Amino acid sequence: MKTRWARRRRRTTGIALAEALVSLTIAAMTLALLTSATWGLRQTADRPSVLQDAATDWLTARRVLQSWAASATLTGRNQTEGRFSGTPTQLRLILDDGSSRDSKPMMISIDVFQEDGLFRLTASRYFDIRDIRLAPETTRESTVIVTDEPLLLVYRVRPINTGGNPVWTYEPRPEQGLPLAVAVEQAAEKIIIARMPVSVSGFCVSRLGEAGLGEAACNVR
Repeated sequence: MKTRWARRRRRTTGIALAEALVSLTIAAMTLALLTSATWGLRQTADRPSVLQDAATDWLTARRVLQSWAASATLTGRNQTEGRFSGTPTQLRLILDDGSSRDSKPMMISIDVFQEDGLFRLTASRYFDIRDIRLAPETTRESTVIVTDEPLLLVYRVRPINTGGNPVWTYEPRPEQGLPLAVAVEQAAEKIIIARMPVSVSGFCVSRLGEAGLGEAACNVR
């Protein structure tokens, strides 16, 4: 009897240890995802403002853009204005969906500038901002790419009320909702493509409950 109990206790201890290891692994992966973009910006912040378009610079730009794009969301398709805007030279979006009362929402901005014959891709973060139209005029920006070839931002969107295949555009419209992806284009070639995978607003579903999963108003595009 004591031997059987000891074996059962060892099995239970082993299962608990395995579960703890899995939890620690998931926590570590989550922390890495949340800090990867910050690491990339910190890495570029100390660089001089010279021509920088090496493979490592593009890797940093890809890390930053993909991490932020993966976290993009809306409170609903009809709430695009104030949460997302895109032009060929500027992308702005809010990363917090408002579902956490104590959260500190962050607005990010990716900008393209042309100066002295060079094109610069910069990234900025604004903390505790819930509407892109309320961003302050000045902020600390990090220069990620400096190149002598033209840079533009381009967006993959669904055509409005046509049911057609997604298309790339330089000027997404608010009624199209959140794009499917955003890309950095260099000399007419898409060098970086970052998907925006969220399809349903978490804030909308939390407000309406399970029924929100079937509500068109909860779609982000």
